[in-house]
Amino acid sequence: MLDRDSPLFREIFEETEILKKPTTGFVAGYHTLPYILLGRSTKTPENAVEIRGKISVSPKFVISPEHLGATYGELFGSDGIDESIVGRVFAFPYLKKHQANIASEELTIKSIDKGLESVLASVLDELDRMEIINTGVIITPNVRFYPVSLEKFILKILDREFEM
Repeated sequence: MLDRDSPLFREIFEETEILKKPTTGFVAGYHTLPYILLGRSTKTPENAVEIRGKISVSPKFVISPEHLGATYGELFGSDGIDESIVGRVFAFPYLKKHQANIASEELTIKSIDKGLESVLASVLDELDRMEIINTGVIITPNVRFYPVSLEKFILKILDREFEM
């Protein structure tokens, strides 16, 4: 298990760009946060990788002791994730006051033979044309560690939703 404060993870977290946040709020029960995460391919940097998925979030979090918490690999699956991150415990220090459960669903990862900027423009156009307002758009600096970027996305949404 890697240290959550490692310089690499901190750098990825800080460099992640949240370009679009869902505009709908939470109500009773579980809510789904659809997202489209984009980044440059690690094998062919002139190409892009697109990761689409949904994260279900309960209105109140339940935090297990860290040794019982879900790992990134358990939460997001291990396909496409750097092996050094799969065992990292998926926990949010922020959530001591606001507890909830998080689950990842419908994860798809595809490589696209276009540049990141072109794919981003297509994604934003798709969302605008279909009038989709509940999907986040995220740019990650390193697709191998995309769960770190998803963590930032989730925390930004929760910051907004659980403000009191």
